[in-house]
Amino acid sequence: MGDGLHESGESSESDVADMPPRTSTEPSMSPPMSPPMSKPPNGVFRANDLMQLVERYMDPTDTGKVYAAFLLAAEKHEGQFRADKTTPYITHPLEVAHTLALWYLDVDTICAALLHDVPEDTDCTNEEVVAQFGATVGHLVEGVTKLKRNDKLPTKQAVTIASYHKMMQAMTEDFRVVLVKLADRLHNMQTLGNVSPDKRRRIAQETSTTYVSLARRMGMNIIRRELQWLSFQGLYPWRSNILKRALDSYQAENREKHAQIFHSVTDALAVSIHSSSVLMWEKNLFRVYEQSRRKKLPLRQQCDLLELSVQVADLDDCYRALGIIHRLFKPRLGMVKDFIAAPRAHGFQSLQTTVTAPNEQVVRFQIQTRDMYQVGQLGVASSWNHSSGTRAYTQGVFDGWVEQIKEFDSQAQNPDEFYAAMQGDMFQTEIYAYTPEGDVKELPRGATLVDFAYAVHTELGNRCKAAKVDGVLRWLGSRVPNNMATIEIITGDSAAPDPEWLAFVKTSKAIYAIRSWLRQNGVVSEGNENGTVQKMLVSIVVEVRDVKGVLRLITKCLDGLDVNIVDLKISGEGRIQQDAFTLQVNNLGHLQEVIRQLKHIPNVLNVSKSTK
Repeated sequence: MGDGLHESGESSESDVADMPPRTSTEPSMSPPMSPPMSKPPNGVFRANDLMQLVERYMDPTDTGKVYAAFLLAAEKHEGQFRADKTTPYITHPLEVAHTLALWYLDVDTICAALLHDVPEDTDCTNEEVVAQFGATVGHLVEGVTKLKRNDKLPTKQAVTIASYHKMMQAMTEDFRVVLVKLADRLHNMQTLGNVSPDKRRRIAQETSTTYVSLARRMGMNIIRRELQWLSFQGLYPWRSNILKRALDSYQAENREKHAQIFHSVTDALAVSIHSSSVLMWEKNLFRVYEQSRRKKLPLRQQCDLLELSVQVADLDDCYRALGIIHRLFKPRLGMVKDFIAAPRAHGFQSLQTTVTAPNEQVVRFQIQTRDMYQVGQLGVASSWNHSSGTRAYTQGVFDGWVEQIKEFDSQAQNPDEFYAAMQGDMFQTEIYAYTPEGDVKELPRGATLVDFAYAVHTELGNRCKAAKVDGVLRWLGSRVPNNMATIEIITGDSAAPDPEWLAFVKTSKAIYAIRSWLRQNGVVSEGNENGTVQKMLVSIVVEVRDVKGVLRLITKCLDGLDVNIVDLKISGEGRIQQDAFTLQVNNLGHLQEVIRQLKHIPNVLNVSKSTK
């Protein structure tokens, strides 16, 4: 049912039963974006509670429309139950509406939340919804309604991908479609306990790979964090429990030390900035686990970083707060980041600094105006009822993303290709780089300078012939460094996309643009069925001085050039040794660039292609 399982109909993939909510320790959790609604002693959120909430910010006409939507939903879902076979199904749309009302969403969005499962799981059609509540509500409901299996969609996976494609198409016309879907998925994940373990893992995996990333791209960190934690619990219940207990134990041991820092910061800021407030961030255990797994960082090392949020009234106070914190604690060199002057690509703004306290505690501060904090938590949803420079900027960033989705949709040949493009390009973002004009571009880890060129503009990518990274000329296939570098793309009138670029570009935008140009100009690439060029195997000999760290510099250089090391043999005696590498490179031009850059490494005496 929508994303639910009910007594009177067939099951679908995301129905849920009650699961205990996440707990937190004082004062480690940031406050909710809106005043929490109290629930009856049994914890069930009812229509009365919803009406009291929407009456806070809606006029009587709108609240009447919300109640009418509830009455229709209650009538149509009569006799349908949740997975536990005892909870009336109407509790689910009420909870979805509850989440959106806490964010002060408008009447049409709340009505769509109440009605989002009606056309899919009852005899009420979307046309009836439109007739009673208007085209906007109908569009939102249709956007989140999943497709059904048929001859063209024979598997559950095909249905999921096609439904996702339909939802994103609807989102390009009205972003509130995704807000309803995220609130729907949030409640389903909060009540995941009664489904079978295999189904729970499948739903959690889909949430982690798709909806967590979608919330992040929408700038809605408040829901992203919760979905991450719930996904972690669904995928790894034992690990998440152990990790939570370990964190609770660590925080209990260090509560006095953390409280000392918290109060010293609060008191120091209060003297000069009367409207300031300080919050302790709750640890994101999903991120802790990922860092432990991917970077081999021990739990203790990650827990030892205390994270505090400082909120002030205006922009000037942000920089004043930064100065006060640096007078109070010793700042760490290179750890001050100004995402106010240069906002991150999805609209996030803050000052960030990492310091060492007198008690040797490492502390990371995030300094924002309250407006920046609200936007950082609710993203594009924060722009619905308010207007400010920060919200306008976030909306502008979001509008640019929507245009990119439209471009993907126009170029994709089917929903599978669209889904792959969205997953591979839009949601694996970890690297930021600047244009010479100071605009920041967001790229996936492993992206190349050609990817960067296409991220700026398709025509710039089509005409690029070289690139400079922080003023140093680099091969176009070099990876974008993860150090906020400034990248200058050099173009030429006769320059054109090279089919061999398909061997190293990472982003779907670059892949699509290169393929499109090649097709339009009748150029055929020697590629495999996926359109990528096969790599060639070569051997080189690197003659080096036998000093500590030189091999690490070589492998780091090869990694930055997107070269796979297949084999390595080290020979030689005395102070000179020969490192024989077997490598995978894209072509002879790529090999020449590899040799050229290796020769610039200190203590590398010579590099040559092996004739064996």
